[in-house]
Amino acid sequence: MQQFDVVILGAGFGGSLTALLLDRIGLSVAVIDRGTHPRFSIGESSTPAAGYLLQSLSQKYDLPQFQPFCKYGSWQQTYPDIACGVKRGFSYFAHQPGQPFQIDTAHSSELLVTANLSETLADTHWYRADVDEFFAQEVKKSNVVSLDQTQVELQRSDGWEISGSRDGEEVFLRATFLIDASGAAGLVPRALGIRPQTEFATRSRAIYGHFRDVKLWDEVLEQSQVDRSDYPFACDLAALHHVLQEGWMWQLRFNNGITSAGFVLDERQTALDWRQMLARYPAIQAQFAEAAVVAPEAGLVTTGRLQRGWTECAGPDWALLPHTAGFIDPLHSTGIAQTLCGIERLVSVLEQHWKKDSRREQLADYSESLQRERALIDRLVACCYRSRFDFNLFTASTLFYFAAATSFEYQRSQEQRQPLLLCADDSEFTQTVGQWLELVSQLEQQFPVPQDEISQAVKQAEQMLAPWNRVGLFQPEVPNMYYYTAAPELEPR
Repeated sequence: MQQFDVVILGAGFGGSLTALLLDRIGLSVAVIDRGTHPRFSIGESSTPAAGYLLQSLSQKYDLPQFQPFCKYGSWQQTYPDIACGVKRGFSYFAHQPGQPFQIDTAHSSELLVTANLSETLADTHWYRADVDEFFAQEVKKSNVVSLDQTQVELQRSDGWEISGSRDGEEVFLRATFLIDASGAAGLVPRALGIRPQTEFATRSRAIYGHFRDVKLWDEVLEQSQVDRSDYPFACDLAALHHVLQEGWMWQLRFNNGITSAGFVLDERQTALDWRQMLARYPAIQAQFAEAAVVAPEAGLVTTGRLQRGWTECAGPDWALLPHTAGFIDPLHSTGIAQTLCGIERLVSVLEQHWKKDSRREQLADYSESLQRERALIDRLVACCYRSRFDFNLFTASTLFYFAAATSFEYQRSQEQRQPLLLCADDSEFTQTVGQWLELVSQLEQQFPVPQDEISQAVKQAEQMLAPWNRVGLFQPEVPNMYYYTAAPELEPR
């Protein structure tokens, strides 16, 4: 039986990166995965914060092979064969069922928020099949023991005993510490009987897949003679959102011809399927007229409720990575950044407190940090769902996210702090988001709402966000067109 300091369950990019970082600080590490790479995976939209965090980790722990992934230009120069997409920012388009997409001079059905100044400096969409395989291959080049296609059972006994089988042979490992990077499988909390969290403000489910031959939204707009001269970037080079009566749709384009797309539907309101949703929105249906599903092999994925979580996320000899600890919704592209933020904190705890009595307390703080981040993301997302019935109100709700994101970036770069993701440790901000959620929930219940009341609410949102509004939110020169909102270029310490 092999003995390791740390065993990690799951070899996605999060588990693989954690293994490499722990190897760098001198711990003996093994990674176990029930599958193999390459494989289909959803969760592909990066952000400025994610790029900064990956750059910081790769510099601090001397893993330069990961730095090119932080920007589209360096990625293309260094790894042109690893598929990805350009992400200049976020674009949103509001639709009405059964009607063509409509605009006006005030851009009251359009919102574009720029996150970077050029395509070279752009963030990226990660084609996870390629990216996760690259991270896993880097693990195999290192001192880390890597076991794929391995089913395991867990037993806690003065540490952990991990038993299973691989290629017909029995596998036995012992670990002082166990990290669960298995995502929704939640192997460790299930083995420990941890109670799941069930109370969330957000209620959504998804239908998604990877497609070929999805028509550019820009082409649909061109054919409809929509003036796009005010747009700060080509709207498809973004995390593109169609905002719908029933929920919303994401579209992320990769440079290998594949588009990640999915409907995320408000569980409180609808049970429609993919075809029914397309039939209700003619402009989106035009995008998918010639599209074909290419992954997963079994066809489109239809989920139950997306929201999940555990009431404990770490203990004296175990910890969950963020995506295992819980998930809310893909609306604000928080997944990659949240994973990297959690990895940064967890590796720091193990590096500084590995053989100290303080490790238990530090891991309790780590568990609390994941729950605070999850709670804030839940509120930020729920605000947008509750305000979908009016795009001006929805836009105001999205600006709470952008205020949180840019404040996080500023604190990391300018104030030399390491806040929780989206400033989830700022109690004043989290309370403010909670107050906004209460307000938009009340307005949703009153639907239809007079426009003067909507306008008053938007003004109130601007006042509420003033302490965190560092980039001119609510007051763009062109309505709903934000030409640059990111913090100054982040420099890792």
